[in-house]
Amino acid sequence: MSTEASSKTGTVIIVNGGSSAGKTSLCHVFQDIVEEPYFLLGIDKFWFTMPPKEIDLETRTDAYYQWIQEEADGKKYFRILPGHYLNEIMLARYQSMAAYLDRGLNLIADEVFWSRDWLEESLRVFEAYRAYYIGAHCQEEEIARREIQRGDRYLGWAVGSQLYVHRDAIYDLDLDTTDKTPTQCAQAIIDFVKNNPQPNAAQKMREKLLVSKRRP
Repeated sequence: MSTEASSKTGTVIIVNGGSSAGKTSLCHVFQDIVEEPYFLLGIDKFWFTMPPKEIDLETRTDAYYQWIQEEADGKKYFRILPGHYLNEIMLARYQSMAAYLDRGLNLIADEVFWSRDWLEESLRVFEAYRAYYIGAHCQEEEIARREIQRGDRYLGWAVGSQLYVHRDAIYDLDLDTTDKTPTQCAQAIIDFVKNNPQPNAAQKMREKLLVSKRRP
C-alpha cells in the first residue's frame, strides 16, 4: 500500500463478524501497522450515539430495538431485532462513511450485520468505492469463552450474533480468529489488499441480493 497522498476516493474495509470474534482488536492493530492512514468507523461509533437508556438492554424501547434469546440444541442464541431508530442510524452511517471516502480517507470498520437491509445498503452506498468485505469467524467454544471473559455481554450474544451476521454475506477474505492474534489477522488483511487490488465480493453480493429487486 502506497503512502503517497492522493486526491482519489478512499478505500473501505468492512470486517463483519459476531461479538467477541476479535474484530475491533484486529482493526486497531491494522491501523497501527498498515502503511497508509486508515480511520476506524465501526458499528460501535454509531451504536453509542443512542441515548444511554436505549443502549441498556433492560431499559431500551422497541422504537430502537428488541432483543430475544432463542434456543436450539440446548444452546442459547442472542438476537437483535432493529427498530425504527436503530435501523435509521445504521443505514445512515454508510452515508457518513462515504463522506470520509470522498475526501480520500481510508476506512476500516468492524461490522455486525444484524439486518440484511444494513448489508444491502452498504452495497448500494459503497458501489462507487473500492470496498473489501472481510469475514471474521471464530469457533463457538472460543467465542463463548471470550464472551464470559469480557463479562459485559448477555449469555449467547457472541454465538448468536455470529450465527446471524454471516447468513447473506460473501467475502473477499475469510479469517478464522480462533487461534490467531490480532496482529496476524491484521497482517493477513494487509497482505490480501496488497495482492488483490480489485475486490469482487461486493459485486457478487449485489448480483445475488440486489439485482432481483431492480427487475420490474
